[in-house]
Amino acid sequence: MIRRDILWKGIIEELAEDFLYFFFPGHIHLIDIGRGFEFLDKDLEKIMPEADTRQRHADKLFKAWLKDGQEQWFLVHVEVQGYPDGQFAYRMFQYYYRILDRYNKPVTAVAIYTDTRRAYHADTYRVDFFNTELTYRFQSFVLLDHTPQKLRSSNNPFGFALEVARRALDERKSDDDRLMVSKLDMLRHLLTRGLDKASIRRLYNFITYYTAFQNLENKLKFEDEVQKITKSRKPMGLEEAILQEVKEQGIEQGIERGIEQEKRLVVIRTYEKGLPLTDIAQIAELSVEQVEQIIQTYEAEK
Repeated sequence: MIRRDILWKGIIEELAEDFLYFFFPGHIHLIDIGRGFEFLDKDLEKIMPEADTRQRHADKLFKAWLKDGQEQWFLVHVEVQGYPDGQFAYRMFQYYYRILDRYNKPVTAVAIYTDTRRAYHADTYRVDFFNTELTYRFQSFVLLDHTPQKLRSSNNPFGFALEVARRALDERKSDDDRLMVSKLDMLRHLLTRGLDKASIRRLYNFITYYTAFQNLENKLKFEDEVQKITKSRKPMGLEEAILQEVKEQGIEQGIERGIEQEKRLVVIRTYEKGLPLTDIAQIAELSVEQVEQIIQTYEAEK
């Protein structure tokens, strides 16, 4: 099962333009969308190397350009698990001052809360000591405060991704039958939006993997229903897409570097996508022990 933090990182990157339209409608006219975006995940790792990777949150840092030629950095933090964290607001402030100090780049930040723990849904960090006061306020979006219907009515692809996550809050205790109805409803709506194939594919994968069926038989039934609705061949899932991507890229470089290098590339790319070691081993046609050794070497070289 693909982890939700991996899904969030992927959908934010793939729908970055729609993300900006959704969260910054009053500023979108200032952004030079045509210049595209530069994603700064490596910079984020340098800024917060001590971040606890066991916690399920998704951080993205990316750069956009304003129409006047200036750079603007966007920090996106998605809380996936909703674990109690009384220091969350402080961590958001840490991101801000470290980016400002290291790169001299001001940042606009968004925290998306995908859980039900309202007590931890902060939007401000404040400290006051002996007549010295600091207030850091960032944009927060509490999924629980928005109905699926409201998110759908935004007519924004990223709003649709938020709808998928919002429905998951209601479906935590649902049975597979209700989940089936919900997923198929979202899929039918997705196909009426007139989106390009790439966006449909991304959002289909988000629908498919964000909330899993308890019974494997229902997962297969869902895929059959999708095939009937689309009246086409079975759509490629996220893991299959990853497999095709790494195989294609691995083969291209493998011609020059040899089969072993190709397999190493396959392992690294699938590892970065968050696949389990057993799946990586099967894809790369290696043992789990060999996969672990490649990953250990890769992490040491980073």
